Amino acid sequence: MIGGSNKKDSSSLKVAGFLYFVLFLVPLVWSLGFGQTVLYTYAQDVAPKFMLKGNSLTGFCHDIVVELNKELKSSGIRIEYKSNQLKTISEIFSALSKGEIQVFIGAAYDKQRGESANYLQPPLYGLREMFLVSAKEKEKFNEKLQVKIGVIGGTVTSESVPSIKVRQETVAFKNLDEALRALDERRIDAIFYSSLILGYTISASKGKYDYLTVPSEKYYHYIVYSKNLDKTVVEKLENVVKRLHSEGVIEKLIKKYSLEQYVSPGNTVEILTIDWKPYEWYDPVKKDWVGVDVDVVRAVLNKMGYKPVFITFPWPRCVELMKVGAYDGIMSLRISDERKGFLSFPEEPLSTGKDVLFKLKGSKVSINSLEGVPPETLCGYTDGYAYGDWFWNSRFRKIAVPTDEVGFKLLQGGRIELFVCNLLVGRQLAKELGINVEWSPTFGEKMIYYLAFSNNYQGTLLSENFSQVLRQFKSTKEYLQILSKYGITYEDFWK
Repeated sequence: MIGGSNKKDSSSLKVAGFLYFVLFLVPLVWSLGFGQTVLYTYAQDVAPKFMLKGNSLTGFCHDIVVELNKELKSSGIRIEYKSNQLKTISEIFSALSKGEIQVFIGAAYDKQRGESANYLQPPLYGLREMFLVSAKEKEKFNEKLQVKIGVIGGTVTSESVPSIKVRQETVAFKNLDEALRALDERRIDAIFYSSLILGYTISASKGKYDYLTVPSEKYYHYIVYSKNLDKTVVEKLENVVKRLHSEGVIEKLIKKYSLEQYVSPGNTVEILTIDWKPYEWYDPVKKDWVGVDVDVVRAVLNKMGYKPVFITFPWPRCVELMKVGAYDGIMSLRISDERKGFLSFPEEPLSTGKDVLFKLKGSKVSINSLEGVPPETLCGYTDGYAYGDWFWNSRFRKIAVPTDEVGFKLLQGGRIELFVCNLLVGRQLAKELGINVEWSPTFGEKMIYYLAFSNNYQGTLLSENFSQVLRQFKSTKEYLQILSKYGITYEDFWK
């Protein structure tokens, strides 16, 4: 009996010892770094993304690394620099493809690089390409017909320099410092690079440098990761980036480096639009954009984790800006073969409408049928809008006007006899202008309108995701409430 008791005591001591190890030693081991997933990275030799102060790294993207690590700590993941040595972007992607590092913070999408590494969604921040010039030489630059433009070799921007002069030549440099020296010595006339880097350079130059106001493509920087990175780790990284956006962390870092004029948070979607009631218009009282399409787009993008920003220009200008990819999207417009060349259209449409002919009430012009409209009748249409074949093939005369509102004012003044317009838009305009009008039957098919995105990497992803979420959103009570708010029923659009 005594021997049995000793065995029990011995077993109890072993159990107690194991519990001690679990409760006290395991956390100690964890705190020393064991048991964590370490993702190695490098810092790029570009300010303000990464900068060396003594032996310590700092900079905009370094600060993002710090914020990522704060959020990843609870998941047992941390990002560490393989070394403090600054690398070129080519060296960084080579290290990613070899498995020397697992992630990099702040890279633009490139199809060739996408074969050796993956890009994390959502993006970290959006930026544009821009031209930096000497402030003293800016006016002279505008007068030149032949220029030399410096680029940073091996970068995505170096392969997409737009044509801004009759004759221009690109000169590649190893880094920005070399390019700036060449600009100061007047060996080149401008530098073409990202707005993040050149914007920071302009701000720090205290008036020495300036930029050219040339529309250019908007693109994004992402977290790039090796293709063999564990899917669970990738999902955690994605969730952390979404959280940094929702908490405004990236936006605060943009402000910290005075980059608001040059960089936007990666969850900001810039959408071009115009006043087109009841679909979209700017409300001066609310100081914001409203309308059935605006409300739907805002709700859907919010569910996707994005924040829409609505921007307006004259319609032809909106279309031209989208041709160069200067903004993320444009609404509300129809699909055409020409537009498919520079826009990415979601499968799911945003809204619908009917184009009809409007005339002043009491006008003797018959609009009951297209054949009944006299050939000499003058009909206005809005320049840049996509109308059906029924309109273009009709016999009456046509004249372009800049906006629907101008068209109704010309109709009111007797300068034109007819105006073609979306039925809902035309009725709203006539009411606001105090015009008594009549409208024709619908001669063509129902118009299908979309929110179209830039035809690039990010735009294509947004288009696909937006389509899925919009399709789901249309079956909700929230969607029906938006339609009802503007006096529209589901049947008006989709039956």
